Amino acid sequence: MFRRTFFALLSVVTLAPLAAQAALEAGSPTVLITGANRGLGLELARQYAERGWNVIATTRRSADDPGAAALREIQREHPRLVIERIDVTDTAMIRGVAEKYRDLPLDVLINNAAAVEATLAADLAKLNVPYDQIDFDAALNEFSVNTLGPMRMAQAFMPHVKRSQHKKIVNVTSLAGSFGRGFPGAMGMNYGASKAGLNKYSVMLADAVREEGVIVALVQPYFVATKADMEAGQQGAISVEEGASRLIKLIDEMTAAHSGIISNFQTGETDPF
Repeated sequence: MFRRTFFALLSVVTLAPLAAQAALEAGSPTVLITGANRGLGLELARQYAERGWNVIATTRRSADDPGAAALREIQREHPRLVIERIDVTDTAMIRGVAEKYRDLPLDVLINNAAAVEATLAADLAKLNVPYDQIDFDAALNEFSVNTLGPMRMAQAFMPHVKRSQHKKIVNVTSLAGSFGRGFPGAMGMNYGASKAGLNKYSVMLADAVREEGVIVALVQPYFVATKADMEAGQQGAISVEEGASRLIKLIDEMTAAHSGIISNFQTGETDPF
């Protein structure tokens, strides 16, 4: 009885990574997208799935959470999309997913997850918090998500990226982190500083892996808005559908020249740090 139970458990442990990858097609390009349960991340997952890519769509929510309902809907139409739970502040969780897919080359890693509010309007309101009202616990969380999250992902999944054909890591940054074209005054103190940190890490990472053929690119729009935000009259924004389409086109066309610079996928220009 003990032997039967032991070998049954051993089989489950051995087959778990294979079962996780069962929906993914060997030989097809694979993209992993963090923060894929809403906004730009959700639309990137949808459009990559429609192109026939293997998609690993991650969210800090559990797969059965109501907040992941839109992802599950895409998955029903595109079975080569798998949903994984990743909180980018949790190194052990990230490494666990990386181990689960240890034999899978990862062509494109898109670090899209960020500490943001539910709507663009709420995000913009948060950007106006002055220096003397900074919530330092909130600041630490923003740095953990926006700055260190992409680095945790890059560290854990770099072996997968190096084994792939495309070898691209794409970090979504923000104009709030720019010294050359950022928000004025106190706007975006925590968020802006965390994105500036991401920019610095990304440049150093790009230099570290350049000779191995890995592209580490920074990308940003001016504004990408959901349908609700657009209907609310948000000015200067493009829709998430258009934003995702432009970003995917940019990723397709990326070369080593894009590594370590900020590409604006709304304007097609290179933005300053």
